[in-house]
Amino acid sequence: MSSPNAFPSLDTSLPPPGNRVSSASPTAPSSVNGSNGIGPGSGAAGAAGYMPPLPVGHQQDLNHLFNQIQELGALLRSNRDKVNSITRNAEEVAKRANGALTDGGSAQPENDKAKIRELELELAKQKHLVELYKHEQKENTTLIGMYEEAMGTAVEQIRNYCGDIEGRFLRQRRHYNDLLQQEKDDHLQSRLDRDHWYAQTVKVCEMIRTAHRLRTDEWCEEYTIIAALQGEVRCLRRCIGMEPEKPEEETGWPYLKDLPLPE
Repeated sequence: MSSPNAFPSLDTSLPPPGNRVSSASPTAPSSVNGSNGIGPGSGAAGAAGYMPPLPVGHQQDLNHLFNQIQELGALLRSNRDKVNSITRNAEEVAKRANGALTDGGSAQPENDKAKIRELELELAKQKHLVELYKHEQKENTTLIGMYEEAMGTAVEQIRNYCGDIEGRFLRQRRHYNDLLQQEKDDHLQSRLDRDHWYAQTVKVCEMIRTAHRLRTDEWCEEYTIIAALQGEVRCLRRCIGMEPEKPEEETGWPYLKDLPLPE
């Protein structure tokens, strides 16, 4: 028969799985920011480690994995409680088998032997059940490790994907700003060229008007005399009955053809 210390109780000082896992909930943005180093006083380091929010589909997958891990943690806790209860019962059975809890002494040896055999059979069953629980606990621990590894891989892939999208967005915005600035510069240059040529055109027009005015003022008296003489010639020819001359055949035509129209 085994001694009472053959069934050491399991260590239950660890916090419940729900408390350990809830701190890493993917639905809490503060934990993600804290892991990336973003805090109230992080400064440039926080800006460098900024991770944009996840898309809706990825967030749902993370929530599903997180719920599965919580359920596994609750199942492990229940199994641990059952194992501890079975261990305590087995210790009590072992103590009774060793005579620590005998109440009748040698008065009823046959009944004690039958009771001991019954307890030994029950103990064997409980040992087998404990082994099954230990095996299940080991499998659950392995499964949790696989879930944690898959979760880490998924989070890393999502972080890289979001980083690539953010970088692509920043490159597109920078390219758009460059194109917009170039368009503004070209438009400004075209306006400056237009203003320059408009000013040159205004100067040329002013010079033409000035030259025309100077020419008119310079030959004003001569043109007046020639026009008066030519008019007198026309009157004399009309008085003596001669046919009027064509404008091109008149004597003052070479001078009067460039004469500006009277205002």
